[in-house]
Amino acid sequence: MTMRKGTLITVTGLLVALIATGSTARESRWRALQAKLTANGNQATVVTPDVNQEFNTVADLRPVHFDVNRAAARGDDAPALQADAAWLRANPEHHVLIAGHADERGTNQYNMALGQRRAVWVRDQLVARGVPSDRISVMSFGEVRAMCRDKTQECFAGKRRADLLVARSLEPQKP
Repeated sequence: MTMRKGTLITVTGLLVALIATGSTARESRWRALQAKLTANGNQATVVTPDVNQEFNTVADLRPVHFDVNRAAARGDDAPALQADAAWLRANPEHHVLIAGHADERGTNQYNMALGQRRAVWVRDQLVARGVPSDRISVMSFGEVRAMCRDKTQECFAGKRRADLLVARSLEPQKP
């Protein structure tokens, strides 16, 4: 799947606007962003090189890991997923972006689709655990944002994940 440059710029602009606006406007911008990300049956994929400027990985939220060519998480990640859902239920002011990843052992197109399926699976699990779906959006980085470059099984395993990211502007204000 390809995304036109104009659409990428529009979605990036929505992300920046989300961060810069007040809470009522922020909710409106978040809904617009979700609509853009879920266009075409939730198949839209947005890859922005500066996503870390707009979102933080919250320390309390842990990544979910996957086996090769699987879109359902490994069984040993169930406690982390449960804890992530509990944190999100306890912090209803936070909106979360789930970013799916894959290792490079596949075509770019396959890895983008696999990352998307992984992110959707995590979203569905969070919703099943009581997190409202309107607070969750998904995207895929495929193999683009590798956490390591080694060709070892350990490195490949670390790349097969979904990260849970929270918008910086939606984080609680520090006194």
